[in-house]
Amino acid sequence: MAKVYFHVDVNSAFLSWSALKKLRAGETLDLRTVPSAVGGDEEKRHGVVLAKSSPAKKFGVRTGESLFSARLKCPELIVTPPDFDFYVQNSKALIAILRDYTPDVEQYSIDEAFLDMTGTEALFGPPLTVAHTIRNRVREELGFTVNIGVASNRLLAKMASDFEKPDKVHTLFPEEVPDKMWPLPVGSLFGVGPSAVKRLNQCGIYTIGDLARTERRVIVGIFGTRGDTLWNYANGREADPVTKQTTRDNTYGNSVTLPQDLTRPEQADATLLALCDSVGRRLRTDGKTARVVTVQLVDNAFRRTSHQRTLPDPTNSTDRLYEVALQLMRQMWPGRPVRLVGVSAEKTGTDNFEQLDLFTDTTRRQKQEKLDRTADALRRKFGGAAVTRAKLLTPDTRAPAALSAAKERDKEKKK
Repeated sequence: MAKVYFHVDVNSAFLSWSALKKLRAGETLDLRTVPSAVGGDEEKRHGVVLAKSSPAKKFGVRTGESLFSARLKCPELIVTPPDFDFYVQNSKALIAILRDYTPDVEQYSIDEAFLDMTGTEALFGPPLTVAHTIRNRVREELGFTVNIGVASNRLLAKMASDFEKPDKVHTLFPEEVPDKMWPLPVGSLFGVGPSAVKRLNQCGIYTIGDLARTERRVIVGIFGTRGDTLWNYANGREADPVTKQTTRDNTYGNSVTLPQDLTRPEQADATLLALCDSVGRRLRTDGKTARVVTVQLVDNAFRRTSHQRTLPDPTNSTDRLYEVALQLMRQMWPGRPVRLVGVSAEKTGTDNFEQLDLFTDTTRRQKQEKLDRTADALRRKFGGAAVTRAKLLTPDTRAPAALSAAKERDKEKKK
């Protein structure tokens, strides 16, 4: 049976939802029809554009730029503050409609989702018919518009949904890739960021087609194993299935939504250390070690990214967890400000065996274990704040205060 996937993406989600809120409150001006933006407090220098209307885009207003800069481009720009509670309500309403058509819905971010529509044709009709049905229902019942990409895998469905907007349905099946996808700039390919574009351009690769036609070994030589993924993407290949979000057993994790978006690497490092400290302490308290470390980041557009690494030997050392998590975070740091950071330790067990070799610094490892045990004992006796790592005390790098509560919570502990 041929696979069919949809990617449903809300058009200018934050701006559309803010406009909808104002219209429901009785205002007559639809923010979607005038130069407007959703942004933070303009009195603060770090206020940025979270979303903009199509008319604002024509003035050159870009998501992520400062409100000050946006107003220089468009002095008449109407700015409205975000209302994340209202956004979540609309996101849930969207997902509820999508679940009417398939149980296999993966919410990729607050404003987009993948649907596995394989085998549903007998119930709802051909893929294009049901895609238009969903699009119309969202507009008529919820008051905002979506783009829907229809394809044989998630990658192509997501690429298709980025074609002409708003309120459109597009297909991108393998036979359509050369005509529809290959002429696009290489930077429009999922997973290709600004730094990758620069490196590819230096190699004479400017379009997705250029990348697809370049020998795989050349791309792998530029980007390592990631190059293999990019080459496959350029050729329309992506095998990850749509998965239902499930709770994993034997996972110790903490995440925190920050009061302010993280933009400085040092601040992110401190936040990560505090989370690793919490996870490591809980592992040690339960006599557990973990073989897999996962880092999750959510940016200010609620786009979720996660990377993980399997360790050669299990650990519950705070320093070891932090070392691995820091490497992962450096690899995955997005271009947008980050509003949530999470760390989890998985595949846990009670096996403390560690394979040593001639290069293992056993003295350093033993010192770290002793320090961890001593810190844990002091915290049990005098409270969680009795021992704090020096990095978390430095004014320029300290983790946000919101972590003090997160470090003590076991909300995400699954045993």
